Amino acid sequence: MPDTSATEEEVKNRFATEYTEVELICPRCHAQWSPPVARFVNIETHPMAKEGILRKSMHRARCPSCKAYELEIDQIFDYYDPDEKLVLQFRPAWEFKAGGGEEMYWRRLEALIEKYSEDDVRVDVVFGFDDMIAKHLGGEEAVAASQERAVQERAEGKAPGSIAVEQAAAARAEKDSGDRAG
Repeated sequence: MPDTSATEEEVKNRFATEYTEVELICPRCHAQWSPPVARFVNIETHPMAKEGILRKSMHRARCPSCKAYELEIDQIFDYYDPDEKLVLQFRPAWEFKAGGGEEMYWRRLEALIEKYSEDDVRVDVVFGFDDMIAKHLGGEEAVAASQERAVQERAEGKAPGSIAVEQAAAARAEKDSGDRAG
């Protein structure tokens, strides 16, 4: 019987962060632009995405021309946390009510289970950032901690999400040194 297990490199590629672009037109000044949006987020390699979710700033765009028009981009994406062995499929909050409620959830979850059936991960479907934060990211306590990091970043003149990136790198280095010592 042939070995069908995925190599480490195949798993790494399968769970790599992927982006795409969406085409937008400002209703105020009619400028066109193409902001990047995530299709798949691996928070080990892109920890700033978790901060964007906690701050509800991920997949938001502002017109680069007039700066007056801002919108939330409805983008479905998968979120992967390798430490938790968790894959979440993020869907817009409105889809739950508009698309059939619980029945929609179970259909989406079944499809996600099938998609990741060969992987050693837990899966869930979430509808909107609030649902995701409450169920899987630590709730209001995690949001408050993220907001504190945002205040610190502004005070120190750092880019949004940079403290989370620094903390993730330090935690990963500590874990790696512990793995080598053990």
